[in-house]
Amino acid sequence: MPTRGSSDKKTLNTVIVDDDSQARKLLGILLKKFPQIKVVGEASNISSALDIIKETKPDSVFLDIRLGENSGFELLEKIKNNAKVVFVSSYDDYALRAFEINALDYLKKPVEKERLAKTISRLMESNSYEQVKSISAKDNRNPSFDDNNITVPAIDNASPKEGRNILLDALKEDGNNFHDDVDDQLEDEIENNHGDSKKILEYDDRLFITADGISKFIKISSIQCITAEKDYSYIYLVGGKKYLILKPMVEWEERLTPKYFVRIHRSTIVNLEYVEKVEKWFNASYHVYIQNLGEPFQMSRRYASRLKERFK
Repeated sequence: MPTRGSSDKKTLNTVIVDDDSQARKLLGILLKKFPQIKVVGEASNISSALDIIKETKPDSVFLDIRLGENSGFELLEKIKNNAKVVFVSSYDDYALRAFEINALDYLKKPVEKERLAKTISRLMESNSYEQVKSISAKDNRNPSFDDNNITVPAIDNASPKEGRNILLDALKEDGNNFHDDVDDQLEDEIENNHGDSKKILEYDDRLFITADGISKFIKISSIQCITAEKDYSYIYLVGGKKYLILKPMVEWEERLTPKYFVRIHRSTIVNLEYVEKVEKWFNASYHVYIQNLGEPFQMSRRYASRLKERFK
């Protein structure tokens, strides 16, 4: 019997929808290992799932793709609340469609605890950011621009040391007057609680990725920068190619070698080899230009402060 959703957002309520009772049981056992998640209901078909979701108003739904004669996508068309959806399937065929409808994640059966931990982390992060955004939306202040630009001439084939110096030259001009934003403080908490660590990828390693339905190896050294896209990330490669990958920024930061890759914003990691110039922007932030990419990336105050400490 489902229970009504709690208003305590430190624990997120979820509903499991799967026509296989054994699969529901196994997933429920796994989810019990995460105190952040409370299973408030289970369903084997669309009709019962709609009733449970309407009654419990869950924060998330773990949804099987194939529900007997129906599909999980049919259920999504009828759900009226804003629950985050995590698809669970034995097949890879539907991953692209799941992304197109903004599913939070796509888990492959049998679900592994380590992989599930990443999904739970994304659920908590998504919920936390939505709370911060609702607070930030009330603040409509427009900071004034600072016309005092600090421009470093463009360089070709910059080395990591040169890229580092470009950043430092700009940062030295502004002293140590940095203050954290609300979003940045929140991200610190999220990252400090992220305990999953993996092998560092060396600069000459190759990474196996699947993008646009195609699997391939890419050189780590060919990555110019990485930007966040909700729970996914874009990787920009030398030559102008750009791929969307199911991997959060915190995992990139954990695995990429810090000798070459630095995080300059909550949503951006850059390769020092491809930094061309840095311009002072407003409110103690900066614009960072990457070779052959027209638009600059913003370096936030917090990350500017971090870099200054790191390169002292």
